[in-house]
Amino acid sequence: MRGFVIIIGFDGLGWLLHEGAGVPLPSHVLGLLLLTLALFTRLIKLEWVETAATVLTRHMMLFFVPLLAGVSVFIPMLSTAWPAIAVSLIAGTSAVTLLTGLAMRLLIGGHKEVKASHEQQHSVF
Repeated sequence: MRGFVIIIGFDGLGWLLHEGAGVPLPSHVLGLLLLTLALFTRLIKLEWVETAATVLTRHMMLFFVPLLAGVSVFIPMLSTAWPAIAVSLIAGTSAVTLLTGLAMRLLIGGHKEVKASHEQQHSVF
């Protein structure tokens, strides 16, 4: 229960920043950024939110049901613009995957160190 309260509290804090201070990011993104910052600074312990976050991510598909229902309304429009949609989906997904990989390589420090770390994890077991 504490984990859900913390997650909802940070979501509300993000909403307050978005609506009150006019921060030009979606309120949920602001809440997640603040929660991530609180976790990195150890203001919030991972154990406090881990169970609630696991439950939420396990049932994440339920959050997409309203989106999918909304998309079905636009099927006639989507059928005429499908090439542009397909190209943007493939290009966007490729760009995000590539940039995430590059960022991880920069943050971790290269492929060799990742491999060494991965080998250490296997040697423990």
